[in-house]
Amino acid sequence: MKLFFIPLDFSYGRPSDPCSPLGFVYGPYENDEAVEEAIARIWPNDKKRQFLVFEGQIVKVKPSTKEKPEYEKREPGDMANYIKDNGGYKCKDCGGVIIDVDVKYPIHIHHTPGAGFGKCQYKTVFYCPNCEKRPNSYGDPIYV
Repeated sequence: MKLFFIPLDFSYGRPSDPCSPLGFVYGPYENDEAVEEAIARIWPNDKKRQFLVFEGQIVKVKPSTKEKPEYEKREPGDMANYIKDNGGYKCKDCGGVIIDVDVKYPIHIHHTPGAGFGKCQYKTVFYCPNCEKRPNSYGDPIYV
């Protein structure tokens, strides 16, 4: 097992917001000394900061035996390919759980290409990860 650490954004053991977010995960490290060296290098002389150090391993998701090759996958988002299942959807072809992606469409000013308001319009697109191509998270600009 390798060692990892997370800087805590609150003081453990003192009254604090229990929903305070944890920081980024750092690692993997071979031993305690390597963890201590990394902490001292990144946060020199920061004596009040606390860290959660833990053992873990990095694993990958095993591919589904139902997943089609990329060239055989259909376009996403056709609700006719899904069936309702306990508050969610399943694929009619493979029975896989349907997931979604929020596609962002930047809003641009019509007369000035590339200029916008820094805002986006969002649309949720459903797809079967086994049978359909993953939707691109960035859609074409909307001109106003």
